[in-house]
Amino acid sequence: MNREEETMRNKDLLRKKRTGWTGAILGILFLLGMTHLSKPASAAGLYHIGVGDTLSITVWEEPKLNGVFSVLPDGMITMPLLGTFRAAGYTSESLSRHIARRMSAIFRKAPSVTVTVKGMGNNFFYISGAVGKPGVVPFTHNIRLLQAIILAGGATMAAKEDSVVLIRDNKPRTLSIEKLDQGKDLSQNVRILPQDIIIVPVKTEQIYLMGEVAGPGAYYYNKGMTVMQALIQAHGFTQFASLGSVRIIRKQKDGTKKIVHIDINHIENEKKTEAKEYLKPGDLIYVPQRMF
Repeated sequence: MNREEETMRNKDLLRKKRTGWTGAILGILFLLGMTHLSKPASAAGLYHIGVGDTLSITVWEEPKLNGVFSVLPDGMITMPLLGTFRAAGYTSESLSRHIARRMSAIFRKAPSVTVTVKGMGNNFFYISGAVGKPGVVPFTHNIRLLQAIILAGGATMAAKEDSVVLIRDNKPRTLSIEKLDQGKDLSQNVRILPQDIIIVPVKTEQIYLMGEVAGPGAYYYNKGMTVMQALIQAHGFTQFASLGSVRIIRKQKDGTKKIVHIDINHIENEKKTEAKEYLKPGDLIYVPQRMF
């Protein structure tokens, strides 16, 4: 297989791997169905109990007090002997301790209490696409976009950070976590609400590195990417690379090809402006073998 055939093969493979909105939304619809068909996981850890949640409360020394309780719209629950008190905002562990403390005023010895979230009532949001752990994420109070993405494992290298989509009440809104990272527009860090859908799209624009590089193949394109940044992604050169003869092959709109010659040995020289040229989607960087 020659280099041109290998390049075309890589492009075909990447086209097959691309994920669009349709796939992301279908994945979310599947998760929605699974959320209602299966029993939600226990809300231990960082999950905060919310309105509409169903709680199973076990008082081990006083089984007559055991029961299943719903969190009312005002965030309260009502238990025998204890009356009405707030449950929303607690984790299952912290609510267990809170109930035990309240019972210590009634019983000589504070009983052991276990709180388990048996059902979540709309108290979560969904995140899909180029994140580490896409899926259903328990909602926590005062959470914002960046925190939501971090809770889902963070954005991957494939994330198109300037085009994150937030869907609320069936209305999509495009946001840029790229601007947030750069500190340019903090208003993009919007507050997340229960039932929000966040889609972090996958980049579809690619560049290609071939020849004497350690990792030849296709790589995601980032706006403002330079030749050196692309070469770093490809893990640098092989020992046979001709650093003075690197070429960028760029397809023009009229179908012709533009070739930019770069001498990596002098890339720090400000006079070599072509070496600092930004790449464009679809560019092919070719590093030839040096002559012995």
